[in-house]
Amino acid sequence: MSSKPRIASEDILAQKWDQTISNFVVKTGIGFSVGIVASALLFKKRTWPIAIATGWGFGVAYADAQKLFHPHYVPGVTIEKQKPSVQ
Repeated sequence: MSSKPRIASEDILAQKWDQTISNFVVKTGIGFSVGIVASALLFKKRTWPIAIATGWGFGVAYADAQKLFHPHYVPGVTIEKQKPSVQ
């Protein structure tokens, strides 16, 4: 028998969703913050740097979510099925 405890698929999916949502919040917030700073310091308080940086953060978070939920789309990654052990 295997000594590792089995994790339910619902728990794995819940962990992935938790990580995805936290990535979206953090990376979009960082993009928004960078956009505000860039707007205030470099672009004479225009709004387009805020939109660009927020969209960039959202896009990075979306790409991370795609890698998390669909790892077989990442170049160089192969998924191998485990063979059941015979005892």
